[in-house]
Amino acid sequence: MTEDYNADIAHHYNAYRPPLHQLILAKCLKPGGAYSNGLDIGSGTGQSSIALAGFCEKVTGVEPNQEMLMQAIAYPGVSYVHYDGKKLPFTDSSFDIITFAGSLFYARSQRMLNEVVRVCQPKATIIAYDFELLFQQLPFGFHLPVEAVDYDHRANFSGLEMNGLRETNSFVSDYQLTVSTEELGHLLLSARSFYEYFAERYSSSEPFVLLVKELSNHADTHSIGARLYATNYIVSKK
Repeated sequence: MTEDYNADIAHHYNAYRPPLHQLILAKCLKPGGAYSNGLDIGSGTGQSSIALAGFCEKVTGVEPNQEMLMQAIAYPGVSYVHYDGKKLPFTDSSFDIITFAGSLFYARSQRMLNEVVRVCQPKATIIAYDFELLFQQLPFGFHLPVEAVDYDHRANFSGLEMNGLRETNSFVSDYQLTVSTEELGHLLLSARSFYEYFAERYSSSEPFVLLVKELSNHADTHSIGARLYATNYIVSKK
């Protein structure tokens, strides 16, 4: 996962992410629910951690990619920590909610599940969620690379030894998103395969301005479909 984001791609990832993290968490969590200490695993540049902060007094985002961490967004109550991909740098029973926002496909393992249970308080909530932007439906004649077929937006902990986790809910739903031309440009260039496609299309190592110009020839705002995925768990250890 870490090699998918260089400084240029991390810049576009940080410049705009659709407000879908908050939407998904609101679907997963009970109205009025509040948590003390949250952990966001695979926090990227911080959008998912900030979304979790809407439900928590304090949030820690952990991220293995240094380029992402360097561009992490400062936000009250949110801190960021580098994660080596092995042992979570926290004491036992530290958190009452943990989220994986588009990161569990890369992080999923029995070791990760065991680490999550270790740092969770009894009855803590765990949410594995993701969203898929349906770029292939855009009407601009782009021949965008197809996402790797082995990537699974539905990734959760099923099939592993649950070790104190119990699934409580899951859903898949569709959503229609309206974005500006600049926002769509950032979204397209935040994926390595798309960045390379547009760099080649415009014969430029910095394709953003040319992409936005081409998109602007069609409209000022654009509608793009999104598919939302989530699985909720509760920790049942004593």
